[in-house]
Amino acid sequence: MTPEQYAAVIDEAHNRGLRVTAHIFHMDDAKGLMRAGLDALRARRSRQGHRRRDGVHVQGATVPYPDAESAGSRREEGFELAPGGLPAAEFAKLEEANKDDPKAQAFYGIQARNLAKLNAAGVRITLGTDGNRPWGPHEEMEDMVLAGMTPMQVIVAATRNSAGFVRMTDAGTLEAGMSADFIVLDANPLDDITNTRRISSVILRGATVDRTQPVR
Repeated sequence: MTPEQYAAVIDEAHNRGLRVTAHIFHMDDAKGLMRAGLDALRARRSRQGHRRRDGVHVQGATVPYPDAESAGSRREEGFELAPGGLPAAEFAKLEEANKDDPKAQAFYGIQARNLAKLNAAGVRITLGTDGNRPWGPHEEMEDMVLAGMTPMQVIVAATRNSAGFVRMTDAGTLEAGMSADFIVLDANPLDDITNTRRISSVILRGATVDRTQPVR
């Protein structure tokens, strides 16, 4: 999109009370979008140099596996997806794509360094992923810690910051008057962010979710 086009989109969205997020790749686009009043950057493969502006968020970038070895270790850790797990054909597709990719590994390094710089500069980070796997947010949180954020910063980004960005006023924190939506873990995620995957129970609006039943 040209600057004239995205400026018009941003203006019209703001006139309608909507926020605008852009998935960017190049520094010039990022600067132009911020000058045009963009609300959030989907900062994938962006270069360093963004400065804090009130109201501007950065959604943590989904990053590929840094190397084949870590990809394999994550495979073995496993995730509880649903009763019976993934269909064999779907799992085979994941395995086929699980390979050493130097280009993806280089992008991983760029993304990690960018996120660390943005976080250090005080830019508000939210959890966002365009990954097509249901456990993608858990991988995202691990990648954000590997990039230099603390586990607590990542948890706040995934809960309070994300809820606030999408204007959910009754969720995102554990306090009086908020919806009782949370998970109970079998281990402390402040010790190891991957402990977010060790889910003991899920509470939704104050009621325990029956995890033996398929999600509809």
